[in-house]
Amino acid sequence: MEFANEASNTPGPLTSASSRLTVQELLNQAPLGNRRRVIILLGFLTMTLEGVEIGLWGFIYPQIVTEWGTSLGTVTTMVTLGVVGLTVGSIVAGPLSDQVGRRLPIIVGTAGFGLATLGGALAQNDLTLGIFRVVACLFLGAVMPLVITLVAEFAPEKRKAAIVAITFTGFPLGTVITGFLASTIIPTLGWQWLLGTGTVLALVLLPALVWGLPESTVFMIRRGGRTDNVTKVLGAIIPGFDMKAVDLTGAASGAGAKPVGGVRAVLSKKLVVVSLLIWLCYFICAAVVYMFLNYLPLIVKQLGIDAAGTGNVVSMFGVGGVIGALAIGVAMEKLGKYVSLGAAFTLAAGAALILASANLTLPLLLVLGFIIGVVLVGANSGMNALSTSVFPTEARATGVSWMHSFGKAGSIVSGLLGGVMLGAGWGVDQIFFTLAIPLLAGAAAVGAVRAMTTHRSRADSPGGIKLEVDSYAGPDASGLK
Repeated sequence: MEFANEASNTPGPLTSASSRLTVQELLNQAPLGNRRRVIILLGFLTMTLEGVEIGLWGFIYPQIVTEWGTSLGTVTTMVTLGVVGLTVGSIVAGPLSDQVGRRLPIIVGTAGFGLATLGGALAQNDLTLGIFRVVACLFLGAVMPLVITLVAEFAPEKRKAAIVAITFTGFPLGTVITGFLASTIIPTLGWQWLLGTGTVLALVLLPALVWGLPESTVFMIRRGGRTDNVTKVLGAIIPGFDMKAVDLTGAASGAGAKPVGGVRAVLSKKLVVVSLLIWLCYFICAAVVYMFLNYLPLIVKQLGIDAAGTGNVVSMFGVGGVIGALAIGVAMEKLGKYVSLGAAFTLAAGAALILASANLTLPLLLVLGFIIGVVLVGANSGMNALSTSVFPTEARATGVSWMHSFGKAGSIVSGLLGGVMLGAGWGVDQIFFTLAIPLLAGAAAVGAVRAMTTHRSRADSPGGIKLEVDSYAGPDASGLK
């Protein structure tokens, strides 16, 4: 099997490291193949399991209020500490993964949240249940960004946005599956069995992850890993290719030098502003999504729409979200990642302004709910694709994980602000007009990231920290859309 080499038209053994294919170039040029499809599938299934595991706890709280007499204040504390656990898990996992790799933390994290969920199923009181809830969230917060990172590092650059978006779609799908599981299991077996089902699903997936998830090849090279390990992984992905034609040491890309990684990289002079802008975008996106998910029913109720109509509006938001998570990847491939994300934030702001100013009827709410679901959840998914392409390999897990941490913080802030706005008697027009402002700020931040990455990717020297993909992989460096 042979692929075109931009540095040399003759594949095969090459004596000069600079004329060999880099690993990323090989991954870009090779067919996707069954082995990489398995990696993508496992990433998708892990994200689906994350959606199930996070979603099922929401169905537990009403049950313990009824069965145990748990107070609403205690439930609120459990929910808040769970979000804190997700945030801390993301903060810790990124720098750790940039040191030890992506594969092991994903496997350990999946086992961890599966076993913690089992602990919750066996709990006999609020305190024990709350402790296991926090532990489960610590592992859940760690796994999600690392799965996105690992899948992105095996994806061809031109298809990365679509592949990451497809992988992320597993999460909203998991929340849908949770609803079906809860409606079937709780009435017949009880809420403990719902948590137990989450454990079973995690333990079923775990052997597949151990067998099917390799360590990231670009990570191994950046960290100076053994070339035979890199060769083994690449040989499984691209069987029959002569690895003598590939630079497995990173010499051609400057990867042989010790890279500045993790926290130092994302907060370095070259990356700190871009990092903060990306994290701000995700903070805004997650905050507004959380606001819609949690307060949309109450907001719609203010308009005098009955429970059935309210449920339909929320359902249209969810359906739009699944479609948006898929569509954003295609749009980012065809139109460019920055154009697509900027448009998504702008359209979401426009829809919010229409909601703030229009004479709202149920049909209009159904349409706008669907549109907002498409663009908001699409932007959420697209930010994952953007972040994996902007942060360099040695800091990618940290950058993506901390982005998710900012998203969790956005969820907390929006939950508090939503309660304050409704408690103060704000009308629908005031609430949606207020939401449009941060969405427009998100669109501006996306434009700023585009401007900075375009300038810096052209100006950086070969040995510096690149702002596009990796220091040895950057097909967008010559012209970002």
